[in-house]
Amino acid sequence: MGSDPRKRQKKLEKRAAKRKEKKHAVVREQSGGLPERLTAASKFPVLHCWIPDSLADQGIGWVVLSREAPQGRVAVATFLVDRYCLGVKNVQVEFMGRPSYDEKYTRRMRHEVPSRLAPPAEARKLLEEAVAYAHDLGLPPHPDYPKAMLLFGDVKAADSDAVFEFGKDGKPFFVAGPHDTPERSRSILAILTNTVGSGRFEYLIPLGDPGVRLVGLDEEEGFDELEDFSDDEA
Repeated sequence: MGSDPRKRQKKLEKRAAKRKEKKHAVVREQSGGLPERLTAASKFPVLHCWIPDSLADQGIGWVVLSREAPQGRVAVATFLVDRYCLGVKNVQVEFMGRPSYDEKYTRRMRHEVPSRLAPPAEARKLLEEAVAYAHDLGLPPHPDYPKAMLLFGDVKAADSDAVFEFGKDGKPFFVAGPHDTPERSRSILAILTNTVGSGRFEYLIPLGDPGVRLVGLDEEEGFDELEDFSDDEA
């Protein structure tokens, strides 16, 4: 027996509707503002979700989420997570072609920045809990954090049973990065003193700021600069 023409017609209409929605999503991704573009991109399949090994042994690292849109476009959100103290310290969002994405992210995350592929729900849980931890210390996330989180779409942190630890040895540990000015470092220390109390947190400041003391940094040692994707070309 031949197939039912009505069922075939419904299938064709359903496929046409999906193609139409994808086309509209591409138009929104290309022409809207950042929140609109990220919301549109969140409808596309997840391409990669990486959590770096450095989060476990250094307390800081880039979490990367990407989604692949039609016409060879990729939406990428990267979050610099400091699980020792600051939560989400930096955020970058990019829209790029697949070749550029593979060169800038895929190659690095596989060969230069030891990382593991993780379920998006686990990454979202990590980010939300890191922000909550820092919030309790009086420290807000990067201002672009809410926008970048739109790329997760309907991914729910509650779908992950991963467990994360924050702080170091049971207390906050602020490590000033290469882009943290002395003024910013002093501000963070003042906030921690107010919210946690003097002597109840640790910190590490690069040499050169006489206004703060050093903890755990030998005067003969340098200060390793964290790799920052934002300095690279698209």
